[in-house]
Amino acid sequence: MNWTWLGLAVLVLLAFSMVDGYRHGFVKEVVSALLVLISVALVWLINPYVNQFIRENTSVYEKIQTASGSFVDSLADGKETMDEEEQKELISSMDIPDLLQKGITENNTALVYQYLAVNTFAGYISGYLANVAVNCLSFLVSYILSSILIHVLAYAMDLLARLPVIRGINKIAGAVVGGMKCIVFVWVGMLVLTILCNTEIGQKGLGLIRGDTVLDFLYDKNIFIRIFTGIFYGG
Repeated sequence: MNWTWLGLAVLVLLAFSMVDGYRHGFVKEVVSALLVLISVALVWLINPYVNQFIRENTSVYEKIQTASGSFVDSLADGKETMDEEEQKELISSMDIPDLLQKGITENNTALVYQYLAVNTFAGYISGYLANVAVNCLSFLVSYILSSILIHVLAYAMDLLARLPVIRGINKIAGAVVGGMKCIVFVWVGMLVLTILCNTEIGQKGLGLIRGDTVLDFLYDKNIFIRIFTGIFYGG
């Protein structure tokens, strides 16, 4: 099992969240977790519109694609055409989590090339990474907006935490819910690194994730990234 400082930091954060959940108790943590789940539910409603707005009214996609193109060109050493074996080697040389490498490999088809309007392997990868980054960015923006919308409910819902419950069960269940809530926030953090995959910070972050057994597992199980690595999401 491999460890990195980032992986240890996430484990410390997870432990802290569970202790905090234990301290607050089950009811209060459930209320907090419900607010997070409501935020996520609202995200699915508004995200398609945010995604479309980013693509049609900003230059984010083009800028990310250009930056990704430079990143890929540096790995390809200027080669415009590559055979299947060379393509696999280039993908393997990218210091990104296995889930992203798998997504690049599985979507390397003529249909996707047509969808992205590219005709080279380097163009495909830059388009794919830009597409994934915009999908993740739109989700992040949608999540922030939905969180703001429901934040006003937090105070009223907090009153439920005062309901009389069995203290022991309340504390232990609160720890479990607190841990689950922490994992959701870690997943969102991984979305941010995926958005920045073509930058030095993003590459270092994804490299740390790939080199850490726990973080790589959490990244592989990240339901948000699994959805957004689909090339046709939000298209």
